[in-house]
Amino acid sequence: MNLLQNAIILTTGFLLSQILIASKTHYRLIAFILRHFGSGFRALLTSVLLIAYILSIFLSNTVVVLSLIPVIKRLVDFLPEPASKKEVGTLFYLALTFGATTGGLASLTGNPLNVFALSLAEFNKLEGYGNLNFFSWLMIGLPTSMVLVAAARWIILYIARNCSDSVLAYPGSGKTALLPHRPLLFFAANICFITAMTGVQFFLKPKPVLLGFSYVDLVFLLYGAAFLFFTFILPRKKRIPGGIRKNALFLLFYLAAFPVILVSRICRETETHLHIPMVRIYGFLDSLLLKSLNTLWFFFFCETIDSLERPNFNAILSINRIILDIPYFGLLLIAVFSSLLYLAVTTGDNPATPDSDGYLITWITLLIVRILEPLSSPLLFLPALNLAAAFSSELLSNTAIVIILAPLVISMSQHTSLGALTLLLSVTIAASAAFMTPMASPANTLAFGGIDHVSLKTVIKAGLIMNLVSALLITSLFLALSSVL
Repeated sequence: MNLLQNAIILTTGFLLSQILIASKTHYRLIAFILRHFGSGFRALLTSVLLIAYILSIFLSNTVVVLSLIPVIKRLVDFLPEPASKKEVGTLFYLALTFGATTGGLASLTGNPLNVFALSLAEFNKLEGYGNLNFFSWLMIGLPTSMVLVAAARWIILYIARNCSDSVLAYPGSGKTALLPHRPLLFFAANICFITAMTGVQFFLKPKPVLLGFSYVDLVFLLYGAAFLFFTFILPRKKRIPGGIRKNALFLLFYLAAFPVILVSRICRETETHLHIPMVRIYGFLDSLLLKSLNTLWFFFFCETIDSLERPNFNAILSINRIILDIPYFGLLLIAVFSSLLYLAVTTGDNPATPDSDGYLITWITLLIVRILEPLSSPLLFLPALNLAAAFSSELLSNTAIVIILAPLVISMSQHTSLGALTLLLSVTIAASAAFMTPMASPANTLAFGGIDHVSLKTVIKAGLIMNLVSALLITSLFLALSSVL
């Protein structure tokens, strides 16, 4: 039941990131780094890179990007006199996406594509798939990602070499720069628990004991349920009458209203980015939601709420702040890219066959086969495969590339000395390490839609170097591990 465990880890990881944001831990981490390691613009870029990297080791990198975009927008205000909005926006984009992408390679839950690859390995019953979980992936991915994040820092600082490195107007007082111990201890305790339980799963491989679930699965189910209750339902102030009922109703209303909020926020952000007047649409929807919320709230509690954006101070996390802070324009870009990709992939597809055989997929498959077939030696085959996966992901998204290449590499493993699991994991990580374009991954797309004034030309140049470095490093890693996997 690795998929069940991973789903719970992803959900709790997202909520852990929101708890850190609610306690302003991310601002304090930045103030701490600036106070102890320099207060210039380059130190700020390093801070964003390292925080995105560290969080993405334990949380989904898409979640980390969602969480840090509002932080970056505020950090821009602390720059005294930025030389160029486009230059500053581009550097923050690189720091965020490079950190999140490299951190996402380090652990199983750092990138949703890692879980997808594990599902493919489990579905195809590839030899050795049972040894893959959060613990084992971390042991391999962490040292690799550390090398990549060091390369990412060097590239970003080289691009920023002409920027002014004057002292920031950041409110980094002595109190602000002190790390909040309780949120960090809470975060560390949860990560240690997850690592320990996945370690038990890796070493002991427990058998099912109830309804097909092992005792580790049951512990994860109880943990996930308790975590959701703690974050959204349990009142922060126990003396408030009806606290649990209020928190439960608040949570259920915003979950039910999410489709309407989605339309409203997309209209609002479309107006901001594309200057298309849509105030009547989102104004009407927001007014309708507020009236509906007040009708329910007054019926049950004889109280009213003055704004949809008012947080629920009675819970650890306020569900409306999480929903309203999502970069909906980035989600819109993902939807547009996904629709275009779907059209490109399905054009020419024969519905009578079970395999995807559209014009684009057929062309890409034939091209890659022509490149790889003559390369029987692993020293040539694996780097060519990883380079093909990384650079094709820049145009079709990493998920699409893994879907296309997974059956291909599994079948081609019979013609090389490399195992099917080795090839599948290598191509998955190489496709994830795509840094050049906004459509390469959901994290890149969200960051591009959420950060203003990003220079695509600079991003492509920096991403090209990162793609080459990562492909070389991933190839070396899996050549070394080929005898183990």
